[in-house]
Amino acid sequence: MKIQLSISLLASNRAASLERCLDSLRPLLMQVPSELIVVFTGTDERVREIASRYTDKILPFTWCDNFSAARNVGLWAAKGEWFMYIDDDEWFEDVTEIRDFFLSGEYRNYGSAFYKQKNYTDWDGIHYSDYHAFRMTRIIPGTAFQNKIHEELTPRIDPGKYFDAYVNHYGYVSDSGRLSLEKSVRNIPLLLENIQERPSYIKNYLQITQEYYISMDLENAEKYCRKGRSLCKGASDSFYESWLQVNLVAILVERELYQKAEEEALMILDKEEPWELTRLSLYKFLIAIYTGRNDSEKVLKYGVQFEETLAYMDQNPELWFQQSYAELTEASVKVPTALYQMRMNCTEAALKLNDADRAVFFLKLLPWTEEVWIQRYYPNFDSWKEQYGDAFQTLLAEFPEQSPYRLLQKNRCTGISETERRGLFIQCITSTESPYLRYQAVKEAVLCQIGLSGIVDLLDLNTWKEYVSGIVRQTFPKESEKLQKTAKRLRQEAPIYGLWLDKLLYERELIRGCLIGDALIHLLDKYAQCVLLFYRTQYRDEMLDTEKRSLLPPDCRFAYVLSKALEKMEALEYPAAIRLFREAIRYCPDMTGVIRETIRQMSVKADVPSANAGEEFRMLTQQMKDALKAMITNGQYADALPVILQLSPLLPEDLELLRMRQEILRQTAE
Repeated sequence: MKIQLSISLLASNRAASLERCLDSLRPLLMQVPSELIVVFTGTDERVREIASRYTDKILPFTWCDNFSAARNVGLWAAKGEWFMYIDDDEWFEDVTEIRDFFLSGEYRNYGSAFYKQKNYTDWDGIHYSDYHAFRMTRIIPGTAFQNKIHEELTPRIDPGKYFDAYVNHYGYVSDSGRLSLEKSVRNIPLLLENIQERPSYIKNYLQITQEYYISMDLENAEKYCRKGRSLCKGASDSFYESWLQVNLVAILVERELYQKAEEEALMILDKEEPWELTRLSLYKFLIAIYTGRNDSEKVLKYGVQFEETLAYMDQNPELWFQQSYAELTEASVKVPTALYQMRMNCTEAALKLNDADRAVFFLKLLPWTEEVWIQRYYPNFDSWKEQYGDAFQTLLAEFPEQSPYRLLQKNRCTGISETERRGLFIQCITSTESPYLRYQAVKEAVLCQIGLSGIVDLLDLNTWKEYVSGIVRQTFPKESEKLQKTAKRLRQEAPIYGLWLDKLLYERELIRGCLIGDALIHLLDKYAQCVLLFYRTQYRDEMLDTEKRSLLPPDCRFAYVLSKALEKMEALEYPAAIRLFREAIRYCPDMTGVIRETIRQMSVKADVPSANAGEEFRMLTQQMKDALKAMITNGQYADALPVILQLSPLLPEDLELLRMRQEILRQTAE
């Protein structure tokens, strides 16, 4: 049987990644008549041992800073009709498409093939750029690799097959999770050597531009990008020219040379007749530049041109393949975060110009069926509502009927029954995962003072705590009555949720209410009992035992110690009360001001005889106050003066006595 496919890879000293790479190739090796060739460039015997599990064809190679030389060792040893190569730090996600390409005989209709390489920019596995890499070819006489670095197969035989199959590649990410400079430090000297040897070979300039860009040497990146562009004049290969056009503008933008970037982009568009794919990339740069300048007219101009060109490309999908090169691809143009944000910018530009038609045009291009994307724009919509008033209301009418955002706006209409209003809140909350919009919905439901049954059922307790904390913090004191009514009703519908709202309202009043005297002590006691009841509904009684309190949340421990301090204060055991108050602060530093004021007022009481006196003393002081009033009424200020001076130290908190003292002193002043 003929070998249809020879698969070759260079194995250095990366044992872990090699095994993952080889394992991903196993379905091909098992099902397609194929062979595996490992060119061993390293020294780690573990690598050789892993490779030997998959193939006997392990070829040693002494590394000489020449990737093509190493690749050619594997190519020239190949016995297959086709040759494919891969790196030992890459692995296929799924090889079914490539397998079927050979098993079906389709491979006979092509001369080369491209699979995708996903180059991740972080370890999170989310952010990446991908492109179709030329990694497979029919073997004919003269097939070879060229270039010391960024090697490529020659010749490229048409037609080419483009696979959706892809390899994952984290090779440009460092241990810190950012793009690694290690490869650039290694590659740049090799590329400079290549440029000296082959000064007119355009691809070297693309590659060194990219390496300088990765290492953030942007001046050299621009320098070699311009050199490459100068070589493109008259060249037949427009792929390189397209890549250099786009990357020159990208470099200028990265250098924050926005005026130069704008001029360069406009010149390319007007003078060089670039491909549609290039135009799309340049339009994106221009839209970003004009958005930064707040030039809404130009944002819209190039936004429309972008969308018209994009529609043309989608109507002629073969153009995506014909014009793609390296990371300049359909995927790079349609990166969702950038594409949708650009459309948001264009929508806002139209709102600023009060251009309803174009605002609606761009709005409808947003991914309304993908809530995961739309939800990130809810804060923008609220901002537009505040800034653009009637224009935004016109736009809002074009939102999909069941959009969670529109559902919330409906709830703000008058003439809706409580049942309907609650239903809209529930529908809004259940149809989005956006914490922002869910919070807004809960906030409005709370302030509407409607029954929250059915709404709080959608929220776990931690989410409710987070939301209601924000609501209490952000509402004005004049709205406290609304919150209190909601809390009272909620204690009947969902007691534990109502208690937490009560707790937060008590906290706000204690911290911001400037309470004194009995009012302060009374509210502190209510707060402590509320918190303890909240936790008693969740924990067994033994959890509140002294030896286990360290396992409880800080606010529970604070309330427990606070309640003990208030008991000591009530029993006039002031030193013990002060000690407990100071202990409580450790658990809830935000209440420091409240506790200090409590201790201050308690200290005053401890020094006041009337606070500790019996009924007889109080009756005597009342008689003396009555006598003073009579003296003042009769104008006997000189007689009243010694009495008031004697009585004042005994009743320092008596405000009535304080007023009489001031009047007597004014009347007897010389």
